Amino acid sequence: MALFPALADGEYYVSSIPEHQLMGIARHLSCVLGVFREEEGISVIFSKEILPHVQQLTEKKIQGPFALITFRAQTSLNDDGITAVFSAALARAKIPANVFAGYHHDHVLVPYEKREAALSALKKL
Repeated sequence: MALFPALADGEYYVSSIPEHQLMGIARHLSCVLGVFREEEGISVIFSKEILPHVQQLTEKKIQGPFALITFRAQTSLNDDGITAVFSAALARAKIPANVFAGYHHDHVLVPYEKREAALSALKKL
């Protein structure tokens, strides 16, 4: 299966905000890539445009910048081994990755300075 990796424009960040701050993030939904509820708080993946706003909502360290690579192939959460294939390619290239799946596509965050090397490694799949 061809995955068709595509590099998104911009820089992305990850942080955790207290649950009671969720509505503060919701006002900036166009800049939010993902939200994941964990026991310790709400993990948020967001673009650089709202970095100052998120800094006001959290006491946690904000991690980033990251680049976003989206696999344009439509995948299913029931497909076997897709994450393993692209994770292994990035590991061989010594590129850390944070992988997550949406309903339609798989996505990966990589260190911003390694974005071109990551895209190159993934295009070889």
